[in-house]
Amino acid sequence: MIGASLSMPRPVLSILCMSLLAGLTTQAKNAETPSAWDLVALGLVNEAHDAFEDHPPEDRTARFGEAVTLINLQPKTRSNLDRAEKLLALVAAHDGDDELGVGARYYLARIAQFHRPSPDLPEALRIYHQLAASESRAALAQRALVQIALIELFEPGVPREEVAARFDRLALRGKTLTEPSARRDFNLVMGDAALRFELGDTVALDHLLTADETGLARPITQRDTWVRIAELARRAGRDETAITYYRRFADTFVRDSRNTMVSQRLKTLVAKKQKEVSQ
Repeated sequence: MIGASLSMPRPVLSILCMSLLAGLTTQAKNAETPSAWDLVALGLVNEAHDAFEDHPPEDRTARFGEAVTLINLQPKTRSNLDRAEKLLALVAAHDGDDELGVGARYYLARIAQFHRPSPDLPEALRIYHQLAASESRAALAQRALVQIALIELFEPGVPREEVAARFDRLALRGKTLTEPSARRDFNLVMGDAALRFELGDTVALDHLLTADETGLARPITQRDTWVRIAELARRAGRDETAITYYRRFADTFVRDSRNTMVSQRLKTLVAKKQKEVSQ
């Protein structure tokens, strides 16, 4: 049975999920002797893998770290993925509902979904559904619903009526999300799907507003989402919301090529509001 001894910072599990080790710039706590997780945070995948390998076989957290780094080693090989699957299965077998166990199951789904030459989406969905239906409070258990939404709503060839039915079912499930990154990304996916499949501008707007209120982490996401919100609010006659988001965009992204359009829209809406006040 695999035990646990290596201390893993709690945010790392979510960081790995969001970025898959790419582009991280977190400073190592000890520049001379960084831990394996410090190396992960620095994006030094090969070095992190070697560091995890140095920990005892019974160290459950180290085996999880080793598995995740194996997934990301370049070039990607079948043997590395097979080894990662074996390690993740061992970690999950010890306790599938604690934070490490949920992380292991989540990454088993990621391997099936993304990393094999031929994706196994039914297997990935099976795991994601189990995680989303579990009572675990681990962040990745909630993030499983984000992956379910991506797979089920954007499955090629599904009739619009079925997409709409799936959307409604997912929207109900999404109301239970409490983990901020899962709530944010789920609503971004739902907003995109509502627009893509013409499920209603106000539906899309409400999901995007929820995502923004939860907190958009990346400037590129802020930029595109704020423009979408402003445009959808303007079309829906929600002028105050449109003005707020046009102004926010213009003040924050002064060099964006869309600023001319944004300024024109904002000028028109402000003039409309002033006219209404004066009447």
